Amino acid sequence: ESQGNENIPRRGSVILLSNHVSYLDPFIIGTAVNRELYYMARHDVFRIPGLRQLIVALNAYPVRRGAADRAALKHTHALLKAGKMVLIFPEGTRSVDGTLGKAHDGVSFIVHNADVPTIPVFLKGTILPRNAKCIRPAKLSVTFGSPLDFAEVRQIEDRRELYRQMGKQIMQAIAELRDKSANRFMNK
Repeated sequence: ESQGNENIPRRGSVILLSNHVSYLDPFIIGTAVNRELYYMARHDVFRIPGLRQLIVALNAYPVRRGAADRAALKHTHALLKAGKMVLIFPEGTRSVDGTLGKAHDGVSFIVHNADVPTIPVFLKGTILPRNAKCIRPAKLSVTFGSPLDFAEVRQIEDRRELYRQMGKQIMQAIAELRDKSANRFMNK
């Protein structure tokens, strides 16, 4: 099930920012949008035979975590300049227990410099939890929020503080979608 699809522009550059609970998240979110989707994947998964071909066919591109990966940043910038939709997981890794972590400053750097519609996404449920050996049946839902407005935090002159506040706003928006999703579930 997906909700909020009307928030996704039909064409033009857009960044989707989602929580991350499973290796399958890009595929699940990709099935919920009616556009071609590009996303970063940890560089070492591109070394796994078979998986590399699959994720490349599904528009994944490598990112080295832990340091500023200029090649990944340039590729993301080029995709957005070409009017593409890019999915980024602000926490940078899958959550162990579904709780939301902090956004990495690199995500805020991308969002700030791209200055394109930025949509928070909350993915509920997983069919391949972290450390699972096989796929498990589960109810999945994807909720797309309204585009984020960073006008207020863009007034901050100190770059580190700007990126930190953007990251907080991003994760807060995803948390609000999580809470709305929980309320919808309780009211059914």
